[in-house]
Amino acid sequence: MATIDDSVFNAVAGLVASGEYLDRIPGFPEPSPSRGGVWQEANDGSGSVQYLYSRDSAEYRKARDAGLTQRLPPLTPASRGAVARAEAAIGYRLPPLLRRLYLEAGDGGFGPGYGIFSLADNDGIIRDRLEFREPGTPGSAAPAALLPVCSWGCGIYSLVDCSSPEGRMWGFDPNPGPAGGTPLFPEPYTFTEWLRRWTECRLGQPG
Repeated sequence: MATIDDSVFNAVAGLVASGEYLDRIPGFPEPSPSRGGVWQEANDGSGSVQYLYSRDSAEYRKARDAGLTQRLPPLTPASRGAVARAEAAIGYRLPPLLRRLYLEAGDGGFGPGYGIFSLADNDGIIRDRLEFREPGTPGSAAPAALLPVCSWGCGIYSLVDCSSPEGRMWGFDPNPGPAGGTPLFPEPYTFTEWLRRWTECRLGQPG
């Protein structure tokens, strides 16, 4: 019997297969920006730029159907050794869905924000994790197995508690809001629910 994890895995795997696995999808290179919006430098060395479409927009769907967008490059899954090393560094197993995605869909690079982090840089996983747990910092009271999974920019992260059976999600935002608040806070999602909302274009950054 298919589970919710299976359903979310299939949705993410479908986006990876179709080259639509990030929040922003590039158009074809142009000599210079031709309209307002978000642009990036093309990686072809030509000095051209590419318009970035929001995957959740009608504008993107129309452009995709008209053949005006580019597929994102294929992803390579993580090795079992990389997963084992990461779990040894964390001290807990990864949430089952995250583990399966690493092994079968790609070594990060897909998902919310700037994409789920790669396991290839194991030292980076340890460093990023410890930044939230240094004594006297806002993250020092975090769960012991809190692992950053993606960045949203401006120092904002989504994290998963690998010590909780369901993989409870947390957010980190060091930018003070109008009413202050704690930079590190729990979110009302499991990892599976968090990623399901992303596949359905219903996920915003932590806040």
